[in-house]
Amino acid sequence: MAFDLQEQEQIAEFKAWWQEWGRWLAGAIAAALIGWGGWAGFEHYQASQTKDAAALYGQLETQLQAEPAKLAESAKTIEQQYGSTAYAPRAALLAAKAGVDASKPADAEAQLKWTVSNAKEAPLRDVARLRLAALQLDAGQFDVALTTLQGREDEAFTALFAEARGDVLVEKGDKAGARDAYRDAVSKLPKDAPNLKFVEVKLEALGKV
Repeated sequence: MAFDLQEQEQIAEFKAWWQEWGRWLAGAIAAALIGWGGWAGFEHYQASQTKDAAALYGQLETQLQAEPAKLAESAKTIEQQYGSTAYAPRAALLAAKAGVDASKPADAEAQLKWTVSNAKEAPLRDVARLRLAALQLDAGQFDVALTTLQGREDEAFTALFAEARGDVLVEKGDKAGARDAYRDAVSKLPKDAPNLKFVEVKLEALGKV
């Protein structure tokens, strides 16, 4: 279900806000992709895991910018040979991003599913689930996306999961369910959260019961 004209006009109100804050949000997700908790935690893994895995992961970051076509192959090597290390799910997430950028959603989905199944860190699994659900939503697989979003997520991600469920339910045509999901997201977001206004606008666009 697409938004009608009135709803589209309401959503248009947040466009200026999105231009101001969208880059910040993208940066926050990118930080989670590379490593939850910043480089201090990542360096801890670097000290305890194989140097080969660390070296290969370093190559991935370069390839993401310069040679994205080679990134999937390098990520596969890390997954197969160093799948138990902290580098493997991060490599898979980078490969998934490259797949999306290259308009290869099937490749991206495969990498995200690998991360969900194999990442030991809950935040990395949650990032993968959110990105996977977004791809499934784009493909019109609404029930599949809702299934992906089911289950327990890390506390820091509860608002993002609620918002994602709302997005899927809107497209599925379940306004009441979407409204409840957006309300849940608003209740869980800090008052100074940069995406709070965005969620509130989407909630308002659905109207009141």
